[in-house]
Amino acid sequence: MMKAALFTVASADVPLVMDFATWQRTFGMTYNSDDELQMRREVYAATVAFIETENAKGHDYVLGVNQFSALTEDEFVEQYTGVDPSLRLADDANLGDQQVDEELADAVDWTTQGVVNPVKNQGSCGSCWAFSTVGTLESAYAIATGNLPNLAEQQLVDCDKATGNQGCSGGWPYEALTHYENHGACTEGSYTYTATDGSCKESSCTVGIPAGTVTGYQYIDSTNDGLKTAVAKQPVSVCVKADSTFQSYRSGVLSKSCSGQINHAVIAVGYSGTDYFKIRNSWGSSWGEGGYIRLAQNDGSRGSFCLLDVNPVVPKLSGSSVEV
Repeated sequence: MMKAALFTVASADVPLVMDFATWQRTFGMTYNSDDELQMRREVYAATVAFIETENAKGHDYVLGVNQFSALTEDEFVEQYTGVDPSLRLADDANLGDQQVDEELADAVDWTTQGVVNPVKNQGSCGSCWAFSTVGTLESAYAIATGNLPNLAEQQLVDCDKATGNQGCSGGWPYEALTHYENHGACTEGSYTYTATDGSCKESSCTVGIPAGTVTGYQYIDSTNDGLKTAVAKQPVSVCVKADSTFQSYRSGVLSKSCSGQINHAVIAVGYSGTDYFKIRNSWGSSWGEGGYIRLAQNDGSRGSFCLLDVNPVVPKLSGSSVEV
């Protein structure tokens, strides 16, 4: 079985490809048996071959090795994504669709405004839904109040069961927002992330956002302008299809048609013109552009990497001047 830490290697410091032994040292990978070592060596070789083939095609994006490079695509999706659309419930908490603004700012980047926490790492737990929910709520609260909290994803992993979410086995980020209607949001410092399922401890945590502050959520129109209208006001929870290209993404604007069901929840934190959306992921800073990815905007066929295949959402806060 592969053993690995929650990585702190900066992606900018890692070559696009390297030999297997160097990769092991760089990312601290060890294995329990010679058979496992050989199997991972073969998977890694196939990943490197894929990276070199794709990079030779001259895409607007570049692929490179990272902590996921000795995982098959199926293993990667199973361990490091976690969106399950089948868990989506009725839209009782939906507070209406927003109106699309035809006069949009040319570019937005909330990461420069002091309202987005550093990139976090979900580890090998299918909890992306919790990270997307928490990160979006943190930023919305910071924009509304001027105070950026650091909230506990582990609270949702352990405690958000009534909505159908299943901890490390997957969930639906929009339903998770409804958990906060009747429960305060715990601080990260009082409810540490473990990347495993545990028993609920929210009754004894330090509350970062009081119960009742979140009053529901609002769907965003699933078009470029719809998402940009929302992102111009606050970061937005979105879902994507993560595959082998996403797995090995290093830099640039990822523009690629997708197929199949979405499987991963992230946060749109900005955009640039008609070019791309800037996305905050939850795989640590060793992946992508310091933990971020630029996804090409929709080409009109609901298409750029399935970014808009499901209506994005934003949390609604009581008494907030932040309205979408």
